Amino acid sequence: MNELDLLIKEKLVPLRERILESFAQKHPYIESVMNGMLSGKKNRVGMVVTESGKTIGEYTFHTEGLHVASVDCGELSPEIKHPFLGVIKPYAIVEKSTLEKMLNDEERLENDLFATAMGYMPEVTLKFLH
Repeated sequence: MNELDLLIKEKLVPLRERILESFAQKHPYIESVMNGMLSGKKNRVGMVVTESGKTIGEYTFHTEGLHVASVDCGELSPEIKHPFLGVIKPYAIVEKSTLEKMLNDEERLENDLFATAMGYMPEVTLKFLH
């Protein structure tokens, strides 16, 4: 496992869990609705990490409800079962430097998730596989 794989598995996934926990405490009704919609559902979301525009890592996050159950490194195999659109295959493309900034922004993400996350959106590209 390389440095980027460790960053994803040991820093990004635990950060996501802490943010979800904080969000649930601050917004229990929204979290309850989201959890209700995704409860019992297993999906996969992809992420491509780049450095100076070149791909340096591909990841598939296996989710169970709102939580990440596992991560496949070196594989991009997203698949979400959407009730109206059928199977969609979304993945995000993010520069490693942006990912590192996000990881260092934990307090802001926990305190004001939506505003902080929106600040990163211009630096993240969302695409779909065929």
